Amino acid sequence: MKKNKKRKIKYYFAACFFTFLALLELVLISLEVLQHRRQTDIPKNIIYAVFAISFAFYLYYKAKTVGTDEDDEDEREEFIAVKTDHQMYKIANWLIYILSLVFITSAAFMYEAQGFTTPVIILTTIAATLSVLWNLLLLIEMIIGITNELRN
Repeated sequence: MKKNKKRKIKYYFAACFFTFLALLELVLISLEVLQHRRQTDIPKNIIYAVFAISFAFYLYYKAKTVGTDEDDEDEREEFIAVKTDHQMYKIANWLIYILSLVFITSAAFMYEAQGFTTPVIILTTIAATLSVLWNLLLLIEMIIGITNELRN
């Protein structure tokens, strides 16, 4: 049981690290677009951001599923798992994630085709806002998970 708790905490901290890395990449993308940097750096940073977000999500999933196959779970742990994995929250998180990817990808293609225009700024701002929102929601959920694990 204690071994699973340590593994969960490691996964949570690694997920936090990759979430911060994704936020950093999103800030770099925004700065490159707003400062009219070279077009070659933007797709590379988009790939890094998508990788970091995806890996953070994978690590968070691993942290949530560590030790779930054991039979020694009590009712309180099951209740916490049901409350934290609420279906509407999951749907909203996926929707925010997918919309941010769609907006940032379309902004990158528009930037490549048209250059630095007002629609590119608008799409980038929307994508950055959605990505920051998604990362903050994930970070809050990870912090809550860590505090719940440390309480037990």
